[in-house]
Amino acid sequence: MLDLLVTRATLPDGRTDMSIAVQDGRIVDVAEGFSAPAHQTLDAQGLLVSPPFCDPHFHMDATLSHGLPRVNRSGTLLEGIALWASSSRC
Repeated sequence: MLDLLVTRATLPDGRTDMSIAVQDGRIVDVAEGFSAPAHQTLDAQGLLVSPPFCDPHFHMDATLSHGLPRVNRSGTLLEGIALWASSSRC
C-alpha cells in the first residue's frame, strides 16, 4: 500500500490527469490515470503539481561580506542588492 497517491495532477511539462505515487517519502511512480491503494489520496483537481521553486545559487562576492553592513534578514535578492550598495565595497 502506498503512503500517498496524488491523482488528477497537471505536470509542468503539460501532461494532465497524472497520478503520482509516493512511498517512504519518495516518488515511486508517475503515470496517467494510475490508481492503487494508499493510506492517503489527494485529488489535485487538475492543478499544477511541481517541485518547489527554489533558487539555490549564491554570489561569491557576497560570501566575503556576510554581516557587512548587516545580515540580509529577508534573504531576498532585493535586500542583498540594497545592502551591497550601502556598503563601502561597491
